[in-house]
Amino acid sequence: MLIASLSEVIDVGPAPLDPIRVGRVPVALSTPDLYVTVADDDAPILRVDVYAFGPDTFAFQDALLWQGNLLIGFGSHVHAISLRDRSVTTIELGSYYGHMYPTSDYLLIASGERVFRLDAGRSVLWRTDVLAVDGVVIHDPGPPIIRGDAEHDPPGGWQPFAVLASNGHAVP
Repeated sequence: MLIASLSEVIDVGPAPLDPIRVGRVPVALSTPDLYVTVADDDAPILRVDVYAFGPDTFAFQDALLWQGNLLIGFGSHVHAISLRDRSVTTIELGSYYGHMYPTSDYLLIASGERVFRLDAGRSVLWRTDVLAVDGVVIHDPGPPIIRGDAEHDPPGGWQPFAVLASNGHAVP
């Protein structure tokens, strides 16, 4: 069973893994802001060193295994890494990372302002218009309709929203 974990420190062990580095990697390598490891039955198989893109908001951070990919939400970006070939896709959210909501067909990413829909190939299929100023939470990932709450007037000014899973357009 594969398990992904986040840490601010790393135990390199007797046979350290060559890391994949994501984010704004400095020319003179320094200590990453975050380490993500994937283990198969307690045996490490992948290490990712995550660097911030500069001053950013780090409200939430997650690592998720989905459809043969490792997804890391950190700062204002999500890094999607193929477990098969180790290729990396980085998605800029334009706001802070909130949470990921996997379904069998797609993955939803909620930022501080929008929702993004990814396919298993790590392509962004759509992103909503701005839904919030300080947080989006999904309660029902659909399909056919994605429902959640968006904070319009912090603190506590949450309003419900609904968008189509097919294209991210608002449902009247």
